[in-house]
Amino acid sequence: MPDTSAPISFACDDVLRARERLRPYLTPTPLRHYPGLDALVGHGIRVHVKHENHLPTNSFKYRNGLSALTALPAADRAKGVIATTLGNHGQGVAFAARALGIDAVIVVPRRNNPDKNAAIRHLGATLLEVGEDYSETIAFAREEAARTGRVLVHSFTNPDVVAGAGTITLEILEQLPAVDALVLSVGGGSHAVGAIAVARALKPPLAIYGVQAAGAPAVHDSWHAREMRASASVDTFADGIRVKEPAGFGFPILLDGLTDFVTVTEAEIAAAVRAYLTHTHNLAEGAGAAGLAGLITLGERLAGRTVALVLTGSNIDLATLAAVVAP
Repeated sequence: MPDTSAPISFACDDVLRARERLRPYLTPTPLRHYPGLDALVGHGIRVHVKHENHLPTNSFKYRNGLSALTALPAADRAKGVIATTLGNHGQGVAFAARALGIDAVIVVPRRNNPDKNAAIRHLGATLLEVGEDYSETIAFAREEAARTGRVLVHSFTNPDVVAGAGTITLEILEQLPAVDALVLSVGGGSHAVGAIAVARALKPPLAIYGVQAAGAPAVHDSWHAREMRASASVDTFADGIRVKEPAGFGFPILLDGLTDFVTVTEAEIAAAVRAYLTHTHNLAEGAGAAGLAGLITLGERLAGRTVALVLTGSNIDLATLAAVVAP
């Protein structure tokens, strides 16, 4: 069944408060223009890339985890935290927990990305492998939070998590005031929801496009149907956006705030990974490259515009990378 977490109030002020909490721990990530990507995308589009892959855990989810944990009162920090992840959110929470001296348990599905599992362990968190997919894993984490008293740091329904993601768009608007559009990969939706809140307050004309893998299209299909729908199964190497259902928290915001929503194939995502390597010499995981694949799909619709992409993460395992680079 689709997630039924209730929508709550969320606005740019939440993002501004998160940025103040994050200031002692991180500096703005680079936003760079790549003429090679301009040529690849065509249509006179000027492509700028926000390098969230340069953060300590190689993913924007470090912002999310740090925002959520710095917002916790001392009593909750002492209880410890628990989070469910397909990899990047768990690394972000684990890194932030280590920095703040908070005990963390991270729960992943069985057969999760082994490189991401190893990274979580290296950061000092306790890793548990439970369930066949994210839905089963989050159900277990909720039960454990109730049983142990740990604070559940949900990857996309926690407002402080979403506020952390929104700081990306704050930085983009400061670094590139002339930006016309954002093209963002969407999984749980924290990034897109945060971006929409910031755009509404600071630059309402900014167009925001969502991108999802065709093999995991639940949020895309729900957006076009104007109602939440779960997918029976998912199949994509872009594990950061491999979700089976939209989140009740962010779905109304996505409905109201996205300009459009497209899907991209596995081949198109793989081509975008290769394009990032070729034109920027940066490694992107599948979810990190989906925005570029979506921009290529949108093509002429964004002709002549200045577009920002977010290279959201570079945590791709070596076996997948080998298959993608040499198809």
